Amino acid sequence: MASRAELRPALRPSALSPSIRRGARRLPLAPRTVTGAPVAVTAPPPPPTAAPDAGIPSPASPAAGRSPSASPSPSTWTPSPVWTRTWVPVSPLSYLDPSRPFPVTLLGQPLVVWRHATAGWRVLRDACPHRLAPLSEGRLEGGGTRLACAYHGWEFDQAGACTRVPQLGSDAKAAATACASPRSCASAFPTLEHGGLLWAWLDNSKEGLAAHAAAEPPPALPQELRSEDWTMSELPSDYSFWSEQGMDPAHASFLHHGLGGFDYRKAVGMTGEVVKGVNLAGGYRWKHRGYEQKNKAMDGRRVFQPPYGSRVRYDQNGFTASFYTMTVPVRPGVTRSFGIFAFCPTALAAPEPGAATTPPAQAAEPKAAEPKAVEATAPEAKAGGSQAPVKPAPKPRPKQPHWVRGDGLLLDQDSVMMQRQEHLMRSQGLTWRNYCLNSHSDTGIAAMNKWMDMAGYPTSLWGPDPQQAASWPGQTYGGWPGQPLPLERVLSRMERHVQHCATCKKGLEQVTTACRVVTALAGAAAVLAALLGMVAALSPQGVAAVGGWVPLVVVPTLAGALGWAAAKAWAFREDRFVSGAANWRRIGGFSLVPSSS
Repeated sequence: MASRAELRPALRPSALSPSIRRGARRLPLAPRTVTGAPVAVTAPPPPPTAAPDAGIPSPASPAAGRSPSASPSPSTWTPSPVWTRTWVPVSPLSYLDPSRPFPVTLLGQPLVVWRHATAGWRVLRDACPHRLAPLSEGRLEGGGTRLACAYHGWEFDQAGACTRVPQLGSDAKAAATACASPRSCASAFPTLEHGGLLWAWLDNSKEGLAAHAAAEPPPALPQELRSEDWTMSELPSDYSFWSEQGMDPAHASFLHHGLGGFDYRKAVGMTGEVVKGVNLAGGYRWKHRGYEQKNKAMDGRRVFQPPYGSRVRYDQNGFTASFYTMTVPVRPGVTRSFGIFAFCPTALAAPEPGAATTPPAQAAEPKAAEPKAVEATAPEAKAGGSQAPVKPAPKPRPKQPHWVRGDGLLLDQDSVMMQRQEHLMRSQGLTWRNYCLNSHSDTGIAAMNKWMDMAGYPTSLWGPDPQQAASWPGQTYGGWPGQPLPLERVLSRMERHVQHCATCKKGLEQVTTACRVVTALAGAAAVLAALLGMVAALSPQGVAAVGGWVPLVVVPTLAGALGWAAAKAWAFREDRFVSGAANWRRIGGFSLVPSSS
């Protein structure tokens, strides 16, 4: 590990020109020429050349950099293979509902996901070739072997081939001709069930399928991570911000003070190595130390596996904290974020991650100890790799619906901060070059932005037109990023998670039923208490008419307890399934989170 003295020249205030401190100019909109050569990165990144007196460009300035932006619609723009010729995570398998199709948007492409009775999970373009109606509004026919469009009843098999056109009636020849036509087929994408996730290969062009035929499955999960523990949320922040966030451990002590043991009063300056190379295909690796007094001496490692994956590992005192996250663009300003975490003795953890040298789709890594079904349209995905010996994994924990485990306050803090940051940068035409990066803790952020520049993001994915953000499809956060979102939308549990998760949809139904039952019981107890009071007051026998003072005390007390329980139940439902805005306002958001002792 490089010493602080070795890195000091890159961290002197003199190394930052006045232009970078004031955000003098932005990079040209066109992406830089992509090369495969590694690029050294230190913190901060090399400053752009600009006149010392240049100011921050206005939103109307023709100059543009790698700010989060948008482009023409997907029908007129083809993303770079950097994004599509690789396995793209779609959803945790535990979140999927096999009884019906449902819509997903990834990389600006509207998709429909459905489960074939024998072929497993399928992904098609969410458009019926007849009149381009959404297939996600359809239904499963033939015992789950065909997806039927709800508009006119056209049916499709697992490969997207049309199998039935009801309007042709009994004319078998016409039906066969129509179904055999390529124009009658729904566009299908290869799929894969691997490591607890559903993946899709979102380039079904001739070249894309050739690349798929040669590709291996994504890297296996480290043995300490359980495939059923994946979480997934769709968030109103651009891919670039969530990618930066995963390389910014120093924010935790301050943004999340009082949660999860974080305490800004005990924060320390991070030390770490220079990122020796950033590679378009292989990403990069960053070693660093801790960010608080309690973990100052820990060994931290971050490995970026382009274009979506990051693995993080912290080792200290014989224990290992292991994280694996993936960040997938939905559309400009919206990201689907996946995460999985484990804490275990270091002896039970997989070997530390090494820097990748090829994209995840092409990396030949050992298969997981727990076999997973591999499914694809045509051609089939290859299993790849030999079985590696593994150490005993931790004992399985009892399953529990993830909506029971805790609220989303920590993610709320990330979302509110980054959404406001993104709105400011979009409205003023700012880019990451306007950041003032001047410490070791910024090394990962600089490296991440170096990779995004090499990949040509955002133009390589969304195209060159920054004025079309609202035209891209999606099921969440309508109007953003054209207009800022209110707090209720930023913290929406429904848009963030519930509508994408069959487990939480079921949980919402169960909790809503429980809330109504408890509310009804509270109301009935209140009515009974009132009746008992009236009888006791009006009867000549007084309280004896209702059995004495006990019912007059117990029933109102029970009514009050049930009323309190009903209020708590409805608040729980609101925070877990509707929106975190009420809880956010109650605790004061960032400023009034209880302090650590």
